[in-house]
Amino acid sequence: MKKNNKEATTFIILAGIVILCVFAVVVAINIIPNNESDSYYVKVEDEMAAKIESLEIKDNKLKITMSGDAVSYCVKSTRSTPSENAICWKDVENNMATISIYQYKKYYVWVKDTNGNISIPMSINTKE
Repeated sequence: MKKNNKEATTFIILAGIVILCVFAVVVAINIIPNNESDSYYVKVEDEMAAKIESLEIKDNKLKITMSGDAVSYCVKSTRSTPSENAICWKDVENNMATISIYQYKKYYVWVKDTNGNISIPMSINTKE
């Protein structure tokens, strides 16, 4: 009877070690970045051809000044980076944009260049 107990315990320990090894490999594969083009992820500031120069609030309007090859901009009240096809993207004219905003909120602004790259966000707080 003791021999069967030892065999069962050994089997359970070995099975646990195998499961942990498989789990570790899956985690490592998902953590290590790869060079494949993956539409599920947004490439943030990957050799950006445009950038946000300044954010200014005046008369409940947010004025955004950009430089480079800015094609569109996105303004949100959450910090999560918008996808390339998100509905928040608006066209840029002459590297400038102005939008109406609400007081007492924090806004995050992204810019997208001609290659579809998305900048890191700049934020502005309207609690003044």
